[in-house]
Amino acid sequence: MIPESSLLRPVVFRELKAREEHLSLSLENSIKYRKIDLKICAELSSQDLCGLRLACKEWKQIAQATDLGKRLFSKKSSFFSPLSSKIYEQLLLSFDNLTPEELKKIIENNDFLSKASIEKAEKAYMLALKLIIKDKDSAQEAAQQSISTQESFCIEKLGDIYVAKGTPKTLLQAAGLYNYVMSLSPIENRELLKEKLAKIHNLLSAVSEEKPLNYNLLKNQFEGNRQKLKDFRSKIEKHIQSLPETPDHQVVRELFGEITQQIKAFFEILVKQSVDALGAEPCEYAMIGFGSLAREEVTPYSDLEFGILIKEDNPINREYFKRLTSLIHLKVINLGETILPALNIPCLKAIDFFDSITPRGFAFDGAGVEGKGCKTPFGNGKTFELIQTPEKMAQYVGKNENGQWWHDKEPHLSMELLNFTHLLGNNELTEQYRQKVQEKLNIPYLEDINLRQHLAKYHLVQEDMIAFNPGMGDLGRQGMLFKVKNDFYRFPHLALDRLALLKEIVASDTFGRIDQLNKLGVITEGAAAKLKEWMSIALFMRLRTYSHYQAQQETMNPLIKPFEFDEPELIKQQFALDQEALEKVKKIYCIFIPFYQAIQEFLAGDEKRLAFSDLEDNSFKTQGDISLRLFQLKEAKSWYIRALQENRESIKALEALASINKTQGNLEQAAYYADQGVEIIRNQCNRKHSNLANFYNLLGMIFKDRGNFS
Repeated sequence: MIPESSLLRPVVFRELKAREEHLSLSLENSIKYRKIDLKICAELSSQDLCGLRLACKEWKQIAQATDLGKRLFSKKSSFFSPLSSKIYEQLLLSFDNLTPEELKKIIENNDFLSKASIEKAEKAYMLALKLIIKDKDSAQEAAQQSISTQESFCIEKLGDIYVAKGTPKTLLQAAGLYNYVMSLSPIENRELLKEKLAKIHNLLSAVSEEKPLNYNLLKNQFEGNRQKLKDFRSKIEKHIQSLPETPDHQVVRELFGEITQQIKAFFEILVKQSVDALGAEPCEYAMIGFGSLAREEVTPYSDLEFGILIKEDNPINREYFKRLTSLIHLKVINLGETILPALNIPCLKAIDFFDSITPRGFAFDGAGVEGKGCKTPFGNGKTFELIQTPEKMAQYVGKNENGQWWHDKEPHLSMELLNFTHLLGNNELTEQYRQKVQEKLNIPYLEDINLRQHLAKYHLVQEDMIAFNPGMGDLGRQGMLFKVKNDFYRFPHLALDRLALLKEIVASDTFGRIDQLNKLGVITEGAAAKLKEWMSIALFMRLRTYSHYQAQQETMNPLIKPFEFDEPELIKQQFALDQEALEKVKKIYCIFIPFYQAIQEFLAGDEKRLAFSDLEDNSFKTQGDISLRLFQLKEAKSWYIRALQENRESIKALEALASINKTQGNLEQAAYYADQGVEIIRNQCNRKHSNLANFYNLLGMIFKDRGNFS
C-alpha cells in the first residue's frame, strides 16, 4: 500500500516551488496559504518534512510548526545524540518511503525487515558518513573529537548492517568496521564492540544460539592475542637495539630466522583456537606459507600469506576449511591491524573512504588491489582458491582444465606459489605439493624451452625490470623519498627467485640461494659476498623502518638530517636517514647498478657478465649518479667533473653537470656543458640521439631564466 504522504509529495513540492517563483503575493493570500501549508505538512512523512526544512527559511518554519515537526526537530532521540542535526536529517531523508514504525525498527533496533531495507539502511549511513568525512577534512582541531564520534557512530551502524547480511565475507567486513570503531572509542565503550565481535565468531563457527561459545574465553583470546603480538615485537625491538648499526649477514640471517619461527608459532596458536571452536578437522591437511615467510625474511609487521593443502577434496572438507579460514581471518582482524581497504567493503569504496587510523601490520594478504595480493585460502574469490589437494594446487603453476596457462590468466599467481614453507599439519602433503610443482615446471612450453625456463627468463621480466630500475640519472628522482621495500629489497629477491628457479636450486631462503648459486658457478665468490651484504643492509633497514613506524610503512627521508630540518612534526612522521644510513644506501647502489645490468644481460641470453662480475661499480659517474639521487649536489658535481676528466665525451656527465649548474643558478656554466653535449652529438652525426632533446630542453630553460626569449 502506498502511504498518503507519497501521493501528496509531488503536489506539495510542485506548489511550493511555483510559489517561490512568484513572490509578489498579497498579504491576505500569504496568510491563507500558510494555514493550508500547516494542514498539508501535518500529513507529511518525516522524510518530506526534512526535505521542506532544508529548502529555505520559510519552509523550515512551516515544517517545525507541525506536531510531527516538533517531535523530529525540537528533541532529537537520545539514540542519535552523537550526530549533528545536519547528519541526523540526512539519515532521515535517506530512508525514503518507510513508515515511522519501520524507520524506528531499522534505526533504533537494527531490525532489518527485508533485503531492500538493509540496502536502504546501508545507503543512508554511507551518505551520512560521506558528509561527516567532508566536515572532518575542513574542521578545526577543536571540532575533530565530535566529528570522530559521529564517524564512529555511522561506521558501527554499517558494521551492524553487514552482520545482518549474514555471509562469511560480510561478517568479516563487519569485524573490520568494529575494530576501526574500537580504535576511536574510549576504553569504557569497547565492551559492547567486543560482544559484537564475539557474536560474529559464533556466526562463523555455526554455533547455535542455545549453546554459544563462552564469551569470557573469546574475550581472553582477543586480549591475549594482541598482548602476545605486542610482547613478541617488544622482544625483537630489544634484539635490534642490541645489535651494531651494520650487523654481519649471518647475524641478520639468524635474526630473521628467529622472527620467522616466532611468526609460525603465533600463527599456530590462532589456528588451534579456530579449530577448537569449529571442531576436529574432517581430513588430513597441511598449511604452507608463501612470500617473505617462505624466504625467512618476514618482519613482525608483514602480511600473512598461506594456503591449505587437503588430502581429499569434497564439499564437506572444503566447507570446513573455508570456515576455518574465516575464523583465522577474524582472529587476525581482531589484532586491529587490518586496514579497511584490504577488506573490500563496497560502501566505503563508493565514497573513497581512506583509513588513516588503522596501523597496517599483521593482516591477511589483502584483496583490495585488483590483480595483487590474494595469497590466502580465499584466493581472489573469482578465479582461484588456495584450498586444494597437492595436485590441484600445483595446477596453478601449469594449465587449467581448459588447457590455458595459469600465468596468462593470473600473471603473478604461478610465480608466487613456487616458493613456500611448511607451517603445520601433515608434512607429507607439503612434500607431495613440492614434487607436483617440479613435475609441472618440467613440462614443455615451446619447442625449445620448458615451463621452468619460460617463467624464469621471460614471464613478467620486462615489467620487473621497468618497475625496479634503480633509476640512476633520472633527474625526477633527485632527493625523493625512498621506499625501503621497492627501492632496495624487491629487485634482488625477485632476481634471485628467477635464478634459483632456472638452476633448480632447492633452498628457499635468500642467503642459502646465494651460496648455492656461487657453488654452481652462476656468480663469483666476490659477487656472493656483495649480494649478502646488500641483502643484510636492506633487510635490517626494512626491519628498522617498520619498527620506527610500528606498522608496515616504508618511507625513508634522505634530506631531513643532512639539511638539518627543524620541524618536529615532520621528523616524527618520517623515518630520517642519518649520514651513516646514507653511506649504506650508497653501498647498496654500488652493487645494485652492476647487478641490474648483469641480470638484464643474463635473462637476454648472455650469462658471462654475471658469471665473472664481482658486482661492484665505484666509477666516478656512478658515484655522481648516487650523490645526485640523494640530492647531494656539491658532491655529485665533483664526481661528474672527475668522470668528464676521464672521458671528455661522457654525455651523461655533461647532461648532469648542465642540470646541476642550472639548479644552483650557475647559468653560464650550465649553458657551457649543454652546448658541449650538443656539439659532441652533432659530431657523431646522430640527430636521433636520445639525449639531444634533453640538452635542447635544458638550453631552452637556461635562456628563459636569463630572460632571453628570442
